[in-house]
Amino acid sequence: MTTLAALDIGSHTARLLISERTDGSEMFRPVARRRAYIHLADVHAGRTIGPEAFERTLKALEGFFDLMKTFRVEKVLTVSTGVTREAENAPLFLKSIHERTGIRIRVLSGEEEARLTGKGVLHAMDVVGRPFLIFDLGGGSTEFLSEHGLETSAFSVPLGAAVLTQRLFDSDPPGEAALKSLERHVDGILDRAFGQVDPIARGRLFLVGTGGTVTTLTAMAHHIDLEDICPERMNGLVLKRAGVEALLALMKEMPVDRRKKLRGLDRGKAGVILAGTVVVLRILEYFRCVKMTVSVSDILEGVLVDYLENLHH
Repeated sequence: MTTLAALDIGSHTARLLISERTDGSEMFRPVARRRAYIHLADVHAGRTIGPEAFERTLKALEGFFDLMKTFRVEKVLTVSTGVTREAENAPLFLKSIHERTGIRIRVLSGEEEARLTGKGVLHAMDVVGRPFLIFDLGGGSTEFLSEHGLETSAFSVPLGAAVLTQRLFDSDPPGEAALKSLERHVDGILDRAFGQVDPIARGRLFLVGTGGTVTTLTAMAHHIDLEDICPERMNGLVLKRAGVEALLALMKEMPVDRRKKLRGLDRGKAGVILAGTVVVLRILEYFRCVKMTVSVSDILEGVLVDYLENLHH
């Protein structure tokens, strides 16, 4: 038995998955998960990761290390996504983490992030035999993996719940005008990314969503408590557009402090959930979907799947 860990340093959260793998096998069994809010999207002047974010990230990693020691992890696979791709001081940030923790972080391109997220989703659920679109809405960006006929495409667009909140909302709650402005912004980016796809073909895609916003909305819609949020409980659940619309209508009048008290909404997500919800709704609308399937399994599982596949080839 080998114990592996996958670690993702995202724009809003750092997440850890520890799994056990039977030697010689490509299968693994999750044994522990952790997350910490590091808020890398709170960049200075929109371009650099500030010292507070450095310290939040290092503190999170120290906690992760303690857990990995407890489980005697033998291999750690660490990736970074979102803001780290674009921040001017990302090389210094990554160097500092390596010097203080020994971790070497692989910064993923948007295409790599989409591909690995797709691997994690496809590992968890069966979508073979139908055209599909997987999207991963994170703090700094949204990744898409689509397969239609013989064509597969993977790419990233600048739609992240944390970044959009920071850039487009200047009050709490943001107000109707700000929400409408965000809707137009999201529609414009989706149209630039998918405008060449026939609208009828768009509506035939099997839509699967993952990422923090999707997980949170699903927990809220299905009345799932925070401690029960996990792939085993939630993979394959359906999130209806009408349900998301109802949640937006409920939350958009609430300041952050009131949102934090809602069942299924992690306090660390309360500040960015409105922007994320708008993005989810616009994606559902754009692809003419009244519902979507949910996967809590994502890039963490994808990193492990990719590593184990490469071991055997």
